[in-house]
Amino acid sequence: MEESRCNLYMHREALAWAPKKKRLPVTLVTGFLGSGKTTLLTHILNNKENLKIAAAVNDFASLNIDGQIVRGVVGGKEGVVELSNGCLCCSVSGEFRKAVWALLQDADIGKIDYLVVETSGVSDPLQTISALEEEYGQMYRVRLDVVVTVVDTDYLSSRLKDDSLSRSVAADSQLKCADVVLLNKRDLVSEEDLEMVKSYLSSLVPGVSIYPCRYGAVPLHWILEVSEVPKGPQLVSHERTSSAYTISAVGGVKNVARKGRDLSGHGKNHLSADEFQSIVFESSSPFSLSLFQGFLGNGFPEGVARMKGTVWFSEARSCLYSFHMSGRNRYEITPQETGLGGPPKVELVAIGKSGNMDRVFKSLENCVQNKQLPSSMEEDVKDRHKTVCNLIKAHDYFILEEEEHSDISDFSYVDFRVSGCIDYGVTEEEAKGFHGINFDKMNREVSLRLNGSSETVSLLPVLLSNGTQVLRHSVAKGAGFEETWRVLIPIAEKVVSETFKSVGVCKCGR
Repeated sequence: MEESRCNLYMHREALAWAPKKKRLPVTLVTGFLGSGKTTLLTHILNNKENLKIAAAVNDFASLNIDGQIVRGVVGGKEGVVELSNGCLCCSVSGEFRKAVWALLQDADIGKIDYLVVETSGVSDPLQTISALEEEYGQMYRVRLDVVVTVVDTDYLSSRLKDDSLSRSVAADSQLKCADVVLLNKRDLVSEEDLEMVKSYLSSLVPGVSIYPCRYGAVPLHWILEVSEVPKGPQLVSHERTSSAYTISAVGGVKNVARKGRDLSGHGKNHLSADEFQSIVFESSSPFSLSLFQGFLGNGFPEGVARMKGTVWFSEARSCLYSFHMSGRNRYEITPQETGLGGPPKVELVAIGKSGNMDRVFKSLENCVQNKQLPSSMEEDVKDRHKTVCNLIKAHDYFILEEEEHSDISDFSYVDFRVSGCIDYGVTEEEAKGFHGINFDKMNREVSLRLNGSSETVSLLPVLLSNGTQVLRHSVAKGAGFEETWRVLIPIAEKVVSETFKSVGVCKCGR
């Protein structure tokens, strides 16, 4: 008996004097559908420097598109946890606890030192916050430092001015739980509207830190409990210099205001109140670019809040594209840097109000290229191709990329690019060699702004076999080239002006 008591006492002493395991700091990223959460997470992972960051990504749909994007950033599955087919706060909360417990084991052996959790756009974050702040169970060694809510500034400013635009129970809770609000897409609103949104949020969420941004590009110490390591004297250089970070030993600096708020009543029945549903569309056959552009421009069903995934076109078979629709039907379509890497296919997730999603699925089916152009329409296609080419040639800002057409399908689209050199009295060779103009980057920026304007349909960035970056658009009826052209000219003029104006701005005076 005495020996048992002695052993028990020694065991208790060993536990008392054992070194305490460090708590794993966490930033929770939330925000409504299409606000830019995954873009922010990608920014964090691309700029983490010496930090060893793991990511947990939740998607409402069964196909975790955001998880695929994040895996591409980190170069594999390690350090990325995907939680699909439900809300982090509801149906996958048990999986989340198990995932965090597994990550804690990695933290113990030094493989990770920070966790960033991205919720789905329809999640109410309150229950996840409560789980991360539990003092017992699998979460007791997690330290929730910051709740970051990403906002589509353009949509919120429109909603504040137009009561007919839909509200969301989940989106309201995401704001009220925030320590930091990132006003993403700030370039899409005026200064007046930006101030209106900031004033609204300051009154709605007392004490919250508000930072306007574009593409989620913010310093990491705004959204993580980290500090930059002071640098020594730096030489002026054109090269990007890296920063090292130290993690706060205790945390809790950024969440003081949230701790004092009354959040009762949130986190309940948000899915039934918002009536969201998701569908997954997959096809091993490519889309027709003209049919897809017609779908976006004319036939996009109401009630769809978000669409994302991978698309593949019969007019550009050598490349896959990442596609995103969010906010006020703003589109982004960019080439995937990883290339095909296997059999190409279309994979899209759409999220919206229940009752509308069957129409979305049927509309996407109609975009698949599954028939040849009737011979009776071939002359009409050639005539439209000639008309569009003449329109492009007549404007000094654009250069038409003409190739020899061997098939009628070659007449179904036009390739062109933005130059603008004529206004500045230089050739493209001089602009590249003497002034450092990156025309590929300039054309990608034109594509991003046009597709995000919500006034027209997508321009497709394509890299030709000769290495030239061009913009591709269908010339078929219904593809909306005339509307594209109307919106494109002022956007191209502005991007060219910004590009040439920035030449030579450097710390060294060049």
